[in-house]
Amino acid sequence: MGLFTEKYNSPFDNEQSRRKIDDKVSAIHIRPAKYLTTRSSLFLGYTILSLCLEFMISGNLIWWPVACSFVCLLLWSLTLRFFMPRNLSVISFAFIMALFIAACEFSYRLGLCTPYAAAGFIPMAIGIMSLARFKDDDNDKFTKPAFGKEVLFPYLIALISSVFGTLISYIFEKRYVFVSLLASVMFIILMSWAISRVTGIPRSATSKKLTEFWDIPVADIAALRRFLCARGEFALVCICCAAALYALSLFTDQDLFRITALPVCEVTALLLGSLAVYAAKHSFRSSIFGLRYFISEVSVASAFISLIFLVNPGIPRIDHLLVTLVFIIATDIVMTGLLSVIRRRLIFVSKSRYIDGLPFYLILISLVVMLVETCLYSLPGL
Repeated sequence: MGLFTEKYNSPFDNEQSRRKIDDKVSAIHIRPAKYLTTRSSLFLGYTILSLCLEFMISGNLIWWPVACSFVCLLLWSLTLRFFMPRNLSVISFAFIMALFIAACEFSYRLGLCTPYAAAGFIPMAIGIMSLARFKDDDNDKFTKPAFGKEVLFPYLIALISSVFGTLISYIFEKRYVFVSLLASVMFIILMSWAISRVTGIPRSATSKKLTEFWDIPVADIAALRRFLCARGEFALVCICCAAALYALSLFTDQDLFRITALPVCEVTALLLGSLAVYAAKHSFRSSIFGLRYFISEVSVASAFISLIFLVNPGIPRIDHLLVTLVFIIATDIVMTGLLSVIRRRLIFVSKSRYIDGLPFYLILISLVVMLVETCLYSLPGL
């Protein structure tokens, strides 16, 4: 009868072996996984990219990116985080970029950073815009992001992992951004695995939504048209940004141009990008083949265009500028095309839960960064 002693509430059990009716069956060894929210995951990824960029700039003091990013993040958290409507999240991007530009200019005058260091904080500003734009997972109503859980905690993860990635890059004496970014992602994956093993609770440095595939759009000819139209609009915005900086360089001196180049380029990109997004149909605006990430794309591109003018003093040659624009547009096609189709391919791929979601996307981005860094040496004027 020993085989039946594990039964409960059965007529064949004795009174001592029966389980109480109000007892709940629980499996201690199976615990639900812990995830970040989607907006905090995006903020984490963008912040890692920014800090890796800033740590790699030779003219910056090693501690300066940490101080600058934390102060600007804290100022946003104490102000616009509380009352900015999500449909005006681009204002949060403009506000945080104004803070970064002001902080970088002040730091440059003190000799703490390079004159173009603010361009490296563009991805982090996009991450803060994501915090201000996206609703919390599974909530219909927009709520302000929690400072501890969705702002400070992802920032600390990004800081620790980017410091580790920078150290690894310095060990190999190459100082490539893609090496630093890859090492940062590997650090996040290993730490997620280690903490999960110690606590017994699976913890992933991503959101649940970034690992799901139920909302993948149908790949039809309309999606291809949206993709081509969005890339054409991206090219047009880039040309306008380059033209605005070229005209600015003709009518301002070197010191004034250094201060105003990045703000003018970013404002031009934001105005034209917002016009393209808000004037488009909802299907075009919300599609991953269309304009869903358009503000992020043109913001990063405008920062790169401004660097063409800032790194080397003087007015760049027209042919050099055209080659650079072609390079930026081609990179955008590769990046957006990859992100648009990779999720469909991942349906048939078995992967670890610690690599799935944000870490996998960061690995893809680091590979694109590797291509960009390799090609930069062939671009005229850089």
